[in-house]
Amino acid sequence: MRVLVAAVRGALALAVSLLFIQDLKAGPVEVEADAGVITMVATVEAIDVTNQVVTVVGPNNNWVEVIVGPDKIKLVKVKEKITISYQDEVAVNLIKMNKGQQGDGFAAEATEGMGLDAPTVAEQDWVTVSPSGSGGSELTTIEITDTITAINRNKRTITFAGTGGKTRTIVAGPNINLDQIDVGDDVALEVTRAVAVDVKPI
Repeated sequence: MRVLVAAVRGALALAVSLLFIQDLKAGPVEVEADAGVITMVATVEAIDVTNQVVTVVGPNNNWVEVIVGPDKIKLVKVKEKITISYQDEVAVNLIKMNKGQQGDGFAAEATEGMGLDAPTVAEQDWVTVSPSGSGGSELTTIEITDTITAINRNKRTITFAGTGGKTRTIVAGPNINLDQIDVGDDVALEVTRAVAVDVKPI
């Protein structure tokens, strides 16, 4: 009987070891999501040390700008691969624009209702701005005016196309009515920046 128990334990230990080895061979999951935290293997495209912002591109050519603390930002280099975990960026406000609007008036009208300062650079680009009347909050907000290329109403995400086939997908906050927008619409969004939880060079 003791021999049988020992044999069973030995077989079980071997099976667990083989599973562990297989997990190691499989490597990290390319993109993994858990409770609003995204983990992925990405390539560093740009580093803004002054504002502590790192731009990364994921395995599906999806890119995101992430706030990275000073202790982690010194670990990354442009064009190198990293494993990064970050709290996803979320659209907290959205305004649908009329077709044909452009210029400074377009930006001013888009941001007037959001309590944001009008951007000082060209539209159709991501602009870092500070919310008006934020009460000294350190929450960093960006504003975008761009054209929607895809909407996933089940996952509540809005996708925009960038240069070189890159895409940027934003989670829509609970106060945004996705039934009011469609692919091809020009919109202005107020978005809370993504914030790094962990960064590891590969």
